Amino acid sequence: MKTLREIQNGLYARAKSEKDAKFNTLMDKVCRSDVLKEAWNLVYANRGSPGIDGESVRHVKEREEDLVNRTYRVESVRRIFIPKSNGKERPLGIPTVKDRIVQQAVKLIIEPIFEADFHDSSYGYRPNRNAKQASLEIRRYLNYGCTEIVDMDISSFFDSIDHRIMMSLVERRIRDGYVLHLIREWLRAGVVYSGETTYPALGTPQGGVISPLLANIYLNEIDRFWAEDGRYTAEKYDAHLIRYADDMAILSGSNPETIMAIMRKLLNELKLSLNEEKSRIVTAREGFDFIGFHFFRRYIARKGREITIFQPSKKAVRNFREKAKKILNRKNLSMDEDEAVKRINHLIAGWTNYFNHTNASRIYNVLQRFIDWLFYKFVAYRHKKRQLAVSDNLYTRIYRRKLKPLKGIIRYSAVA
Repeated sequence: MKTLREIQNGLYARAKSEKDAKFNTLMDKVCRSDVLKEAWNLVYANRGSPGIDGESVRHVKEREEDLVNRTYRVESVRRIFIPKSNGKERPLGIPTVKDRIVQQAVKLIIEPIFEADFHDSSYGYRPNRNAKQASLEIRRYLNYGCTEIVDMDISSFFDSIDHRIMMSLVERRIRDGYVLHLIREWLRAGVVYSGETTYPALGTPQGGVISPLLANIYLNEIDRFWAEDGRYTAEKYDAHLIRYADDMAILSGSNPETIMAIMRKLLNELKLSLNEEKSRIVTAREGFDFIGFHFFRRYIARKGREITIFQPSKKAVRNFREKAKKILNRKNLSMDEDEAVKRINHLIAGWTNYFNHTNASRIYNVLQRFIDWLFYKFVAYRHKKRQLAVSDNLYTRIYRRKLKPLKGIIRYSAVA
């Protein structure tokens, strides 16, 4: 019997070689025990919150029987709100654990099919593609002289997805009736908030396992138009699209106003619109933010030329500080130093994994001093001391030997 990886590779290979291939029989693969087990493992590893039924990941392992018998029913999602840095809130729809497992199983089978159609300009929520690759691609185009930037933000993208358009795009490849039924039901699932259930006519809830894949299927139309349609080719305007989920930037040598108008038209065809407040045209010298990075061009006298510099954005730095302060807070003094070190190290590891390829040395030095001070104060408060000597055995044992340093960043000269 074929392994899951062999099945995925086979689906991808066929989809890649046959651009018009339709996949009629997929549920037999979704229902396999090894697929459902892998789906459960992935959902469990994510450790998400329970849905409206209150069941945790530990309580649900397999839905094979319901799927095989076609008796599986999609349940409503639980609406929660998480704060954003601008003071607003982002709505999330949390499916039940059962639904998350089934969504993950379907995703494992259909994602390779759509991966064969996705374009290289897309980097978000895709296998073997990430923010580091997107940021390096932006730097490359800036170095090539594409210094006019169309910085775009789609207005309420996940809440604006048109269900009819979404299903028509899925049906280009998927013809398995029950898979289509499941996706359709996930799109129109009820949303429970404050005891009331509503049924949105648009959108897909952020928080669903399959939502990022559906988002990429939807926005792949923009990638396709830009890459393949004669009216939108990159060569025509010396312009290059970089997309990370619904965040998009186009780097061009000229005509940014024309490019912005083209993008508005493309979005309109998908019944989407630009967030005019956040979308703008800027130059590389002015600088711009994209997925947590800040890019700009600067003249370096010792080199006698301009170079591209990219580093963590001010917003990313602010978020790091806030997260560190929440961990090393006086309210957490009951937490011992080892647990505090573990949590701070986890924060530092995530930060450095994301930004270690950037020109972040100066920012890292500032943040290192901030962590030093924060942890020093935390240890002093825990032991009711006004200050700790550098030679204090407790401080050196806990801090100097165990806390990860912020280091390993490339310098300006390495990225000219």
